[in-house]
Amino acid sequence: MIPTEDQPVLIIGAGISGLLLAQSLSRHGIPFRVFERDTDLETRGVGWGLTLLWTLPALKALLPKHLFDRLPEAYVDREAVTQGLSSSFPFFELSTGELKASVPKAPEAERVRVTRQGLRALLATGIDIEWSKAVTGVVSTDDSVTASFEDGSSVTGSLLVACDGSHSRVRRSLFSEWKLQDIPVRMLGIKMELSPSQIKPIRDFDPYFFHSTNSRNDTFIYFSVLDAPGNHIDTDRPYIGQLCISWPYREGFMNRPSPIEIPDTPEEKYKLVQELTSTWAECFRPLACAVSLDSEMKGLKIQDLTPPKDFQTAGRAVLMGDALHAMAMYRGEGANHVIFDVKDFVERVVPALNGDGDLRSALDEYERAVVTRTRPAVLASRRACFDAHNWKRISKLSPLLTKRMPYIEFEETEEAESFVIYHLVKSGSPRPVAASYPSTFKLNFDNGVTAKGDLNPPGVSPAYVVDGSGAWKQN
Repeated sequence: MIPTEDQPVLIIGAGISGLLLAQSLSRHGIPFRVFERDTDLETRGVGWGLTLLWTLPALKALLPKHLFDRLPEAYVDREAVTQGLSSSFPFFELSTGELKASVPKAPEAERVRVTRQGLRALLATGIDIEWSKAVTGVVSTDDSVTASFEDGSSVTGSLLVACDGSHSRVRRSLFSEWKLQDIPVRMLGIKMELSPSQIKPIRDFDPYFFHSTNSRNDTFIYFSVLDAPGNHIDTDRPYIGQLCISWPYREGFMNRPSPIEIPDTPEEKYKLVQELTSTWAECFRPLACAVSLDSEMKGLKIQDLTPPKDFQTAGRAVLMGDALHAMAMYRGEGANHVIFDVKDFVERVVPALNGDGDLRSALDEYERAVVTRTRPAVLASRRACFDAHNWKRISKLSPLLTKRMPYIEFEETEEAESFVIYHLVKSGSPRPVAASYPSTFKLNFDNGVTAKGDLNPPGVSPAYVVDGSGAWKQN
């Protein structure tokens, strides 16, 4: 069925992928509707800073020229870009201040820093977004798809594209057993207002972004500029910066008997930040001192979502962006892959939507292309996350520091998925009742769950170990 005004393409989610897809469909004259669970564009605040890298040519090709030309509206610091300042994304040892790695600087046409909020606002230009539409269920057939919403309404279309993020309700409706995977890392994101004098010693490291790992306790940080006075007519505004501090979620960290969870109160969060920053080198003290009890701090449990090699939907509903391949942020490529998803969709599916070819075959081709590209990227980002919190593992070959590109080769090892086993075992229930050992082992649990993986994830002490006979004993 070719999309019509009565049965358009249904886009669930008005994030970057959903809005960019809407712009692309509009350019091709394909009817669509966009549904978003938030109440407006401001609901989520300024959000994260994003680096647009290898995806800039694709973004330019997907957007109408007048919109791409307005991309500077989303820059974190337009004045700095105008001055020709670019980032080398330096990586430091946090306790000594020693520079360990950096990348060659690149011009504006090859790499820019934007805010998610700014890019989203730009992509929303001219798009009719239907707000406060939270999906409760999706029913797909061979020739149509119906989405139901919390407000009791429903809509039927010729195709549904789930662009509703890592916690996708559409994915849960279609694949209830497929869940986000926890990575044993916790993070505090800290938003701070900084005067020009306060931010100067911080921006001396890099005008936009830098990251660091502490060899003394395996904590990781990155600092990102989110807004600058030069972006506004009122230049008396402060700089807005974001400091993210993450730590390994494991027993024994910071000499604590139990893993350190994200604190509940502002006072507890501030106290933890003071503890985590106490071993920073003197050159980073201005950044540590910029954090106050009044700073906005949000906790985050790091998770990802690996698309199965043979992943395939059926009927008239497909996934896109974080709904299909959520990544840990330690390679900073998530937004780039989201944009490439839209590129793959436009190249493979849009012709079929216009009547040129079989739609289901085109959707299958789109999914194969996305999974082939993003599965290695998810696993590399996961490994980068592990490495960021294990100083001894960091080298120029670590995915934390290697070159960012759309297509990578990443060797899949049992280690990459071993943390799942750790959590199953660590919880104490279910308990492992049988195991085959040593290299690739299989666990049978007393609740019927079967899993396999590596015994000891990097930087994680298992709650159980296997002795020479293959029997489990408590560690």
